[in-house]
Amino acid sequence: MEFYNSKESAEVVGPYSHCVKAGNTYYICGQVPFHPVNGDVIGTSIKEQTRQTLHNLKSVLDSAGLDISHIAKTTVFLASMDDFAGFNEVYAEFMGDHRPARLCLGAGEIVAGCLLEMDAIAYKE
Repeated sequence: MEFYNSKESAEVVGPYSHCVKAGNTYYICGQVPFHPVNGDVIGTSIKEQTRQTLHNLKSVLDSAGLDISHIAKTTVFLASMDDFAGFNEVYAEFMGDHRPARLCLGAGEIVAGCLLEMDAIAYKE
């Protein structure tokens, strides 16, 4: 296995890595809307927090030599399903024509009062 950490994403604060490569599959840990330098939550709306979360996800992909087209599946945890439409709008813009499989569910409380957390599984030949 190989392990990757991005300096452009929120710092790892526990015993885990941003990304683990096992064979041709990459497992990207949960990303939240933390600022990569100071760790503050970025934004108060679901759209702002989704943009920052996706920025952090992209940074992790970059650190492993991947891009959005390598994402096979995402899992999204929303503090409230009332935020689904706003989240989905930003997510669709970010993904463009790429359509990975996705699970999106209401999770209730998320770390530091964030409105969402998202992980991903990527694949590269």
